[in-house]
Amino acid sequence: MSITAMNTHMTMDIHTTTGTPMNTNRLTERIKLWGIVQGVGFRPFVAKVAHRMGMKGEVLNIGGLVEIEVTDTRERIDAFVKAIERDKPVPAEIVHIKRTPEPFREFDRFTILDSDSGDDEAAMIPADLSICPHCLSEMRDPDNPRYRHPFISCMVCGPRYTIIDRIPYDRDNTTMIDFPMCDFCEEEYTDLHDRRYHAQTISCHSCGPVLSMSVEEGAQLLAAGEVIAFKSMGGYNLICDPLNDQAVRKLREIKKREQKPFAVMFRDMEQIREFCYVSPMEEKLLASSAKPILLLEHKPSDSKEIQRSRFIGSFLPSMGAQHLLLDEISPLIVTSANLSEMPIIKDDEEMRAMMEREPLIKGVISNKRRIQVRVDDSVVRAIDGQPQMIRRSKGYAPVPLYVKTEYGGQILATGGQLKNSFALSKGPFVYMSQYFGDMDSVENQKIYEENVERMADLFRIKPELVVCDLHPLYYTSAYAQKLGLPVLQVQHHHAHVASVMAEHDLAGKVIGVSFDGTGYGTDGAIWGGEFLLCEGGEFRRADHLRYVKMLGGDSSMKEGWKSAVSYLYAWENGYREQGEGIAIDLSDIIEFAKERSWPGEELARKAIAAGINTIESSSMGRLFDGVSALLGIKDRNDYEGQCAILLEDAAANPEASAANALALEFHKRIARVILDTCIRIREESGARQVALTGGVFQNKILMEESLALLRRNDFIPYYNVSVSPNDGGIALGQAYIALRKKEADHGN
Repeated sequence: MSITAMNTHMTMDIHTTTGTPMNTNRLTERIKLWGIVQGVGFRPFVAKVAHRMGMKGEVLNIGGLVEIEVTDTRERIDAFVKAIERDKPVPAEIVHIKRTPEPFREFDRFTILDSDSGDDEAAMIPADLSICPHCLSEMRDPDNPRYRHPFISCMVCGPRYTIIDRIPYDRDNTTMIDFPMCDFCEEEYTDLHDRRYHAQTISCHSCGPVLSMSVEEGAQLLAAGEVIAFKSMGGYNLICDPLNDQAVRKLREIKKREQKPFAVMFRDMEQIREFCYVSPMEEKLLASSAKPILLLEHKPSDSKEIQRSRFIGSFLPSMGAQHLLLDEISPLIVTSANLSEMPIIKDDEEMRAMMEREPLIKGVISNKRRIQVRVDDSVVRAIDGQPQMIRRSKGYAPVPLYVKTEYGGQILATGGQLKNSFALSKGPFVYMSQYFGDMDSVENQKIYEENVERMADLFRIKPELVVCDLHPLYYTSAYAQKLGLPVLQVQHHHAHVASVMAEHDLAGKVIGVSFDGTGYGTDGAIWGGEFLLCEGGEFRRADHLRYVKMLGGDSSMKEGWKSAVSYLYAWENGYREQGEGIAIDLSDIIEFAKERSWPGEELARKAIAAGINTIESSSMGRLFDGVSALLGIKDRNDYEGQCAILLEDAAANPEASAANALALEFHKRIARVILDTCIRIREESGARQVALTGGVFQNKILMEESLALLRRNDFIPYYNVSVSPNDGGIALGQAYIALRKKEADHGN
């Protein structure tokens, strides 16, 4: 039996130094703690608190929670629990504590027991944690045994979700089982007073993973303008120098990504400030344990890559190996090793195959620590003075969200077709998966199904109901139907609004303003400019953007000029005078564009007139695309949302040209439409709560202008924070609607 295996089967006793006075009021109590209490050194922490306070009892992991049993007076147990809540390890989160009396037991010490596989309780494990300041300091200390150890970690940092195979979170249940501890690590691991006591990812130069290529060799290749691969916590990245145009061109050729900006990893906060404007709140977010990519407005730069868009995805290293590389050369583009919209590569053989196909990748910094689940970096932005999730993945998944409910069942919500994440719920806990991207490829569909099964097994969830989108052609809808379980179909924009209601525990009537590119409506049309009146699990369509006969097909989503032609044709044929819904005033924009034309416009007009390949659409996303084309800003989406993104960039600089001034006026006009429509709905319904959601509300100018107008007019606006306003948040809304409908059914 290995040293590691022996440790797993040992019971570790911590003898208290302070005796507990005999007292006839002593009792035995069981304390259960739910939350992020595994993988963060929680049991050793509890043992140390007990040692300090003279408590006697035991602690163990059960499934995904921590259970403590102690015998003492009520007052001392109360103080013990308060100390645990107050002094818990930094990454830990306690979401619920349950205390129950037990038959009296006499303990003579405080003991850490072997972990137990647990029962059917809701389980939680932490997301991956970036390297902590203590470990980073040790890694850079020439006198420390772990000097320049690329995988240095302790009980409050290192990979968690990406390496765990099953719960409870113990070394033998992770891919660290492949690396038996040396005597040095073993001694720290078993020392109560060491900060690596029971740190499951503990390793050093002698017993831990090693890099396949030195960081110095990797840095030399990067400095020479080459692209290399790098194995991170959740998958392989491709890396190059953003200040070297030739290197960036190579990377774009490898990724088949012509225009979309890349995220840039900086050495430290000081270097980020050289390139970007950073608020105190944004600085705190960048330095957080999740280390997300944060969309920051950049300063003027000579780099074409950094100047590509108004915002640059900026982030800091999250593991020792990344710090070592960035110390040699920085900043660096760090992007997923995949083709655009395909899943990130996690396995070594996958990476070798890609390098054989792509000779422009000149090297790889790899290691033999297996990745159990592929996870992209998360993307966050600052909005309204607080963080908002754009892509919830590494550092956040699979931490659950709490949704207040009386229904104790288990649900699978399959999410949408684009920017997909799914959700599994167990009682009040909704576990959001990592980001999967678009579900059009067979590869993504396979990985999606594998991860549904993996998460269900990991958290011991056996769904009794599946929730999916209303769209009959979505892969996620077809997947829901084939599981052989009851299926609930939820309208796309209702799910968007419900995701906000779930996050903020909104009761009563809510005006949902749900703006995006496309969603299947209950009338068979394409929705996307919706005002819904929602309550509980139900909704009513209160108003919407006026339908326009829109050219259909996948190409129309990419070609903004087709949206422009569709609106021009509608404008010329009674759009302002007839039809249900809200007609947006486009007179100044159409006047500005009167001399503009596009190749293929005449044929497009004939198709619209004949009703060939057209569909009725109320999409606000398509309107933004159309306006971008009408103003001559961008008439084709070379990547998803580009036309709308560049329209917002133009609106941020209205002095630059007449087109930019009209772009800003258009944003303000839409915000006023939101206010006016909400006022009408409030007069009818009395609702004051407003939920702003959908991919269009990733537009910072529109969101903040709308929030300001609503607040000034006595509305209480809410928006997504912990999940994305785009389709990545759909699954939370689906699960919420199902929970509310189940509650209503049980109530009847």
